Amino acid sequence: MLRRDFLKLSGVGLTGIGILGSGGMEYFGGGGTTFGDDANSEDKPIYAGWIDSPVARQRFIRENDKPFLSQMNEQIRGTGEGKVVCLWPYLEKSEERKFTPHNQELGDCVSHAYGLGVDVLTATQNFRNIVPQRWVAESSTEIIYGGGRRQTNSVNYGRGDGMNGVDAAAFVNKYGVLLRQKYLNGKYDFSIYSGQIARNLGTSGVPVELLPLCRLHPVQTVSLVKSWEECRDAVANGYPVTMCSNVGFSTRGGRDRDGFLSPGRQPWHHAMLIAGIDDSFKRPGGLIINSWGDWIDGPTRLNQPTGSFWADASVINRAMRQSDSIALSNYAGYPLQDLDYRFF
Repeated sequence: MLRRDFLKLSGVGLTGIGILGSGGMEYFGGGGTTFGDDANSEDKPIYAGWIDSPVARQRFIRENDKPFLSQMNEQIRGTGEGKVVCLWPYLEKSEERKFTPHNQELGDCVSHAYGLGVDVLTATQNFRNIVPQRWVAESSTEIIYGGGRRQTNSVNYGRGDGMNGVDAAAFVNKYGVLLRQKYLNGKYDFSIYSGQIARNLGTSGVPVELLPLCRLHPVQTVSLVKSWEECRDAVANGYPVTMCSNVGFSTRGGRDRDGFLSPGRQPWHHAMLIAGIDDSFKRPGGLIINSWGDWIDGPTRLNQPTGSFWADASVINRAMRQSDSIALSNYAGYPLQDLDYRFF
């Protein structure tokens, strides 16, 4: 497998975060030590930027009248059973190009999962004329990273990298997002992803003068997903799910013949996006899009995008049970949508 050296670890640690302790923790990024072919690598934890925080989750639950998808999914409950629904093609149709995966440069995976989730959600609803607006640009992940760490933060993140999922969810819901454009006569330029800008905003927060512009692009509803069935039903109705967990995957040999990665011994403290489900296949599961560029090879199914893989329903269920995965909706709730066809 030519890309088994995709994993790159940096010596920069997630320090200064009390809930993680003071030990150096490694994360994916450009440069650093090549990792992947080492026989012992499957046992080494990967810190890609997700921080597990029970304190943040409890605050999210306290501050939301209906924080759980199970409290709002009556219309869609069970509707994903036996279905095949792919959401990423809506983004490809909107952008008029093949999907290009994000490639994070520091421990900002949560913002990449949310940024892509907002884009998939917007493209799906735009293309189906649910929200009558034209596609403009992708979401700025740097804004989500800075806003989640500083504007809606539930914990003291200190100077290290990383974030939990519910803080990002709170930001895109309460404040919204900015698109990849220039703002205020070019004073702020988010046209191209920059890990350095993300780190700067992660320290200082989103400039106050940009917050009114963020509020033009809110995500109406964000809800905690607790099971594979809830995740399946959400995605089947056009609501992507950000998966924040420490569930890791074995990359040896790349994707298997069905396009899946099996769970691995090595924990991944990471956030990715679930943007498709296939509950009719011999192996029911979800399509997970990563933010490590073109990092994995092997067989594919249903024209899945570069940098993605399928995961079994039982594995996704394990991730959902860690209670930091969120379904995104541009409605007040999660109405039933007719997406029961193969769009690829």
